[in-house]
Amino acid sequence: MFRSNDRWALHRQSEAFRATMTQLTLLLVATVFATLADHFDSHALTALSALLYGLTVVTGVVIQRRRARAHWQAHRDAAETVKSLAWQYMVHGGPFHSKVRDPDGLFNQQLEEHLRGLRRIGWKEPAPERVPGTNPAPVPASSGYTLWDPASRHEPDDPRHPQITRAMRAVREKPFAVRKDIYLRDRVLDQLSWYGGRAVQARRSAALWSALTALLTLLALVAAVSRSAGLVSGWDLSGLLAASAATGVAWLETRRHHPLSFAHSLVREGLETQRAVLSRGVAEDRWPEAVAETEHLMLPQHTDWLARFGG
Repeated sequence: MFRSNDRWALHRQSEAFRATMTQLTLLLVATVFATLADHFDSHALTALSALLYGLTVVTGVVIQRRRARAHWQAHRDAAETVKSLAWQYMVHGGPFHSKVRDPDGLFNQQLEEHLRGLRRIGWKEPAPERVPGTNPAPVPASSGYTLWDPASRHEPDDPRHPQITRAMRAVREKPFAVRKDIYLRDRVLDQLSWYGGRAVQARRSAALWSALTALLTLLALVAAVSRSAGLVSGWDLSGLLAASAATGVAWLETRRHHPLSFAHSLVREGLETQRAVLSRGVAEDRWPEAVAETEHLMLPQHTDWLARFGG
């Protein structure tokens, strides 16, 4: 379920970004032709500009009907929920502590409770082989899982619990010290690296797009002032430059570089704190609660909540 939802989330994310980029590009090109039509007094260019504006409206309607962004977020939430529950199951974290009588049944119950809300908004469990333009990729071997056959470790061994794999059961049966080492190395450190890299990438992209939109806005101001002062005649580029700056701002808001940089940095700081706490020697009776707190930091809902304050 994680792998299929992860692929669908990536597919829907790409679709959402391509659709938005197409709409913004059409709007900008239409403005270019409108500027040319005004300068050359061309009816053909005016008609072409009107056609492109119409296509922009149609694209917006298609985007609303496709709801790619909503589906992307639903699949991402589902994927990360399954992943988090799987890790908690493996290392006896959260509700899956060592004293629970039926961890497999509890896993199914917890998974169903988390997915019930997504089903209300139209989420359906996808078929892995039906993701457009993708092939089911093998899950890379982890250093903590080298004791198991790569061809079978990700397969379920009980049809009643299809999301619980052989690898998950094998980790759960390990002693506390081994489970703790696997969790710190293959989960916490991996996510520390991921959030750190994404925070840096988002910060750089935000700086680049902010500088570009600021430059285009400044050029639009210069063009408007120069034309009003009579220093430039013929071409009126202020509208085109302003539209270009607005396109840059819209794309920056679509990608959410600023808020995501803020959110990913905070999540990384929280994970670093949790890593230190877990590494110092959390007692086994406190381990489930500590793991649950760590997993909460990595949920998409938590990142989105932080991003609201970083916008």
